[in-house]
Amino acid sequence: MEERIIDDEYARGIKLKKTSDGYIDATDELSDPERGEEDGSAEEELMFEFPDLEEDDEDLVGLSPEEALALRKKKEEDAMRRKADYERTCKQGEALLETGSFKAAELEFEKALGLDEEAKEASVGYWRAKTANFTEPDILAEEYADAGFENLEFDLGYRAVDELKGAYKEVFARRLEEVTEEEKKLSEEIESKQSSRRVILKERRKKSFLWFGVALLPTLITLILAIVFGAKILSTPDGRYVAPTIVFAGLFLVFFILFGLTTNKLLNAFRISRANERLGSTDEGKRLLHLRDCKEIYERLLD
Repeated sequence: MEERIIDDEYARGIKLKKTSDGYIDATDELSDPERGEEDGSAEEELMFEFPDLEEDDEDLVGLSPEEALALRKKKEEDAMRRKADYERTCKQGEALLETGSFKAAELEFEKALGLDEEAKEASVGYWRAKTANFTEPDILAEEYADAGFENLEFDLGYRAVDELKGAYKEVFARRLEEVTEEEKKLSEEIESKQSSRRVILKERRKKSFLWFGVALLPTLITLILAIVFGAKILSTPDGRYVAPTIVFAGLFLVFFILFGLTTNKLLNAFRISRANERLGSTDEGKRLLHLRDCKEIYERLLD
């Protein structure tokens, strides 16, 4: 009796029928339904069972069916063990939350985050602990103010975010109202200061531009005269143009230094004026931008 191992490219079982002519693939039998009847021979139906393996599991590539089954069983046991650890750790975290031990609960939920791929319960519990059960919701908002709401959803998971939206809607709404009011007051204060500085800076630009023109004109005149007289030095044997060339070259050097100083003042005046229009150039402006980012987080949590 010949023993055969039949396998296809998908590692599934192949159904064969044994006739007097030998083994017939079930696919061939279907394509030629009259064959068995014409032979008139008794048919013995055989079934070869193969393990239902994951086709995209690289760890199973090149393994025998027995090795693949053993590895798969080990993975299933590991997954069950991680699930049990995850549930136990989350329960411990919940118990700590109920007693107000927020720091200890945060550490428990942080451990649970690495035990489950989605970890919805751990994500919710972690931020409940970190924000003292959302009595300090700004901890969450400030954490993702710069990164944005999309990163918050990615880190916590969509289901965890939806649960937070439902459970703490009133907290987020109240804090949004407070942040909006704070933003409005700070914005008005900053705008008032910016307006006052605009008047001063405008006057500074005018003065700087005036001094720039005063320095530029004599600088150009002395430069031109120094070049003109310098070009004539060799035109006469008595050297009458040497002295004027030296004088105007010296004056050009003095006025050029003055021109450099006035140019620097003018550029600084324009630079400060531009900075005055940017919120990020002052501590108050940075605070306002941060409030607006936090406000957006709360708005999205209430969306």
